[in-house]
Amino acid sequence: MSLATLLLLTLVAAPLVILAALHWRRELLYLLPVLSVLNGLPITVRGSSVRIDQLVACLLVVPLSASILTGARRLRIDATTLWLAALLALNITASALNSPVPSYSFAQCANLASAWIIYVVLVNFLDTRAEREAFMNRCLWAALIASSIGIVAFVFAMVGVPIGGAEVSSSAAEQFTKAFGASGTMVEPNVFGSFTASYAVLSVALLAMMPRSHANAASVRLLRWTAALTATGLVLSFTRSAWLGAAGGLAVAWLMGWRVLAIRRQRLLIPLAIAGIAVLVLVLLPGVAGAFIRFKLANLVNVESRTATLRLFMYSLALQQSLQHPLIGFGTFTFAPLMAQGSDFARFEGWRNLWIGNYLVLALHDTGVLGLSSWIGLLWSVISGGLHTARRFTADAAEMSGPVVALTAAVTCLLIAFLATSGFSLGYPWLLIGLLGAHGRLTPDQPGAGT
Repeated sequence: MSLATLLLLTLVAAPLVILAALHWRRELLYLLPVLSVLNGLPITVRGSSVRIDQLVACLLVVPLSASILTGARRLRIDATTLWLAALLALNITASALNSPVPSYSFAQCANLASAWIIYVVLVNFLDTRAEREAFMNRCLWAALIASSIGIVAFVFAMVGVPIGGAEVSSSAAEQFTKAFGASGTMVEPNVFGSFTASYAVLSVALLAMMPRSHANAASVRLLRWTAALTATGLVLSFTRSAWLGAAGGLAVAWLMGWRVLAIRRQRLLIPLAIAGIAVLVLVLLPGVAGAFIRFKLANLVNVESRTATLRLFMYSLALQQSLQHPLIGFGTFTFAPLMAQGSDFARFEGWRNLWIGNYLVLALHDTGVLGLSSWIGLLWSVISGGLHTARRFTADAAEMSGPVVALTAAVTCLLIAFLATSGFSLGYPWLLIGLLGAHGRLTPDQPGAGT
């Protein structure tokens, strides 16, 4: 398809797309959780990949802008939104000044903006408690479905019927040619692991802190199934950083809501037992999978393991490059082009593995000290906002404080998991961060808080 034809189709389709976004705003909003798990199945347009959830998030800017312009709503801007705007400006500036491939870096700036806009959309559109609860349920269902797909894909691959969505080859386990484990419809096992870890923490914490007055059978059943399947998917991702993230997230949930957790431990027995059985089966399993999980468990925090050594080597190279532009950085996702040293990096097989997995090192490399400081400010605003919101609720609003604590724990899980494989350029972390930000607007005396 020629560029002229593509532009013509865009001009014709644009009005229809805008009308659809205005008419089906609510439906598009509630589609985001399901679409976010399809990050491994992007749409390719003229060589560029477009993720469906980020595309839909951009479409939701249309009804948001229309409602603001007509006075139907006021644009809500919090500290996290301001930090995101600052980070985007820094990425664009660094890309313009220092990127060896400006066109590629600018395209990646657009990718970041389309993922980060999810936060702005959720904070502005999730107005009432009922809407937050409905969106949370959609997220849980999406996690349940995504985990199930990953588990099924892993089982099929293990019995010699590969259907995609899992890598169980001996070369992946022994030579690290690819990431070993289940991925389902997501980019790769590390991303699948961080996703399942965050929702395992979220569902377990919600189970533990759900007041008895709100513990209807359907809600408890959904949370138990989500906890069991995401925990099993987490095990099958073979991702140590995600395992540690889950442990850290649960620790945060315990510290923030230990009184409630202590009362409702019995709700956790079934999902945790299922995850424990999955670990035991894999540990005792002969063959590649069994040997690999035993290796992972034995080297859980071993910084001298082969994968850890490779990551540390990549980080050291990134830090050396950062010294050339310490204040503003090289520009968005420029590590691979710099490693190619002037060659067309996209022609190299496996160039996508030239990636800085640690989001703090990535921020320093791409946007310098200014960007790293902004990232720390952003993350502090998210976590401190969750802590402040949780403290704001009294004992009379325990049903409102539980989700805030659970979301804060789930986001903390991601912050730990992303120290090895960052996913902040994808949409799914911003669903949880956006939900946490939306809860920050809710207080017991707010209009609509109890709807």
